[in-house]
Amino acid sequence: MTKNPLHDFFQTKSIAIFGASASKGKPGYVIAENFIKNFKGKTFLINPKGGEILGQPVYQSIQEVAEPVDSAVIIVPAKYTPSAVADCAKKGIKFVTIISGGFKEIGEEGIRLQKEIDEIAKANNMRIIGPNCIGLFYPKRGLDMIFLPDEKLKRPGVGGVSILSQSGAFGSAFLDIMGSLGNGNYLSKFVSYGNASDINEADILEYFGEDPETKIILAYLEGFKEGRRFIEIARKVSLKKPIIAIKANRNEAGAHAVASHTASLAANDAVTDALFREAGIIRAYTWDELFDCMNAFNSSFLPEGRCVLIITDGGGAGVMASDAVGELGLELAELSPHIHEKMRADLPPIISVANPIDLTGSATAKEYLYALEQTIDDPNVDSITYIIIPTPPAINVYDLMEGLKPYAKTIKKTITFCAIGGKEAAYIREELEKMNFPFYPTPARSVYAIDKLTEYADYLRAHGMALPKLREVPKE
Repeated sequence: MTKNPLHDFFQTKSIAIFGASASKGKPGYVIAENFIKNFKGKTFLINPKGGEILGQPVYQSIQEVAEPVDSAVIIVPAKYTPSAVADCAKKGIKFVTIISGGFKEIGEEGIRLQKEIDEIAKANNMRIIGPNCIGLFYPKRGLDMIFLPDEKLKRPGVGGVSILSQSGAFGSAFLDIMGSLGNGNYLSKFVSYGNASDINEADILEYFGEDPETKIILAYLEGFKEGRRFIEIARKVSLKKPIIAIKANRNEAGAHAVASHTASLAANDAVTDALFREAGIIRAYTWDELFDCMNAFNSSFLPEGRCVLIITDGGGAGVMASDAVGELGLELAELSPHIHEKMRADLPPIISVANPIDLTGSATAKEYLYALEQTIDDPNVDSITYIIIPTPPAINVYDLMEGLKPYAKTIKKTITFCAIGGKEAAYIREELEKMNFPFYPTPARSVYAIDKLTEYADYLRAHGMALPKLREVPKE
């Protein structure tokens, strides 16, 4: 089996940075600083001006570097990029990431420059990521080509989610959110591939599918360079790990915007939708949906069926969640008779022990925890959405969160959480994230997450596959 070229990009032992800059704030400085401070390998800085950056020498040419160099990142103006790629070829560097923009996405002159780069690479058996991208980020090895400083982008720590993004801006913003979520430990690997002159969406998906450190794959796509191959790979990968994708460029307005962004071609959206479904790709249409899916797949179990239980202290929230269950084609679970009768006997008569279980505005933390304790092992319940409105005076949210902590270690059922409100809802979110539970700001989004988990579970069962364990038990 031929080794995927992404392996050499991510496992590089030495890298040259073309366009390294001593001017703080410039992309060439940020990338140089990233590698000098964090990279578990050798870094060589290249700039015709020479000098030094953060105490490290700057070579005027890559040819001045006496030892072999595995890979390079180029962040020089577009007109100088072909020359930099030719210098890499002369040095024997085979793996090059081009951050610079100003190529196919801007028109005729850019097309000419990109073609020149492609010809040099092909003649010298080189592999290229980009141009017009933000490159790679692999926190485990300190490989960080993102030219946004730490104060602008909070880098996520090591986890099991890998991302391929045609848009650098979308990808960087999503990374920033991941870094700010809970303990921030979410990311395995990130690839922004821009114009995809060589390495494309199919290559990256194939690599993530084979990568043992990648548990969940997220994708932001604007077009396909090898659409047929991408779908063929997805059919195999989706049986091993979930693929969640946004396919933008869905209509004429989107196609016009994308043409000046990454120069991608549109695909018929109805065809894309059908192919994604057939290949087991979970399709998200919005930023919120992609985030909600990532949160669910990273923090929950796959459900054994379609029956959902709603636990809440607000009738309206229960109705909204019930509407979402019906609209998404899920089913409201019926509690097992013995559980139903026990809860009716134990709880005050004002509480509705149906589905939704409505603990009412007089609910206490003890009653919330009791409802979960009684229903968590009910075989009639495949998943639970746990909706907390913390404003009623009887609910002590600190006691409730303390009572939920043991479940973080022992729970074996699909569960999503929702808290509606201000300060106390924010506290609930923070505590649930520490427990690695999926949290959502509205009932509908909490149910949507269950629907996507169910969709993937149904796909695996239809293909005779066992359901994998996705949820990671939080460390102390």
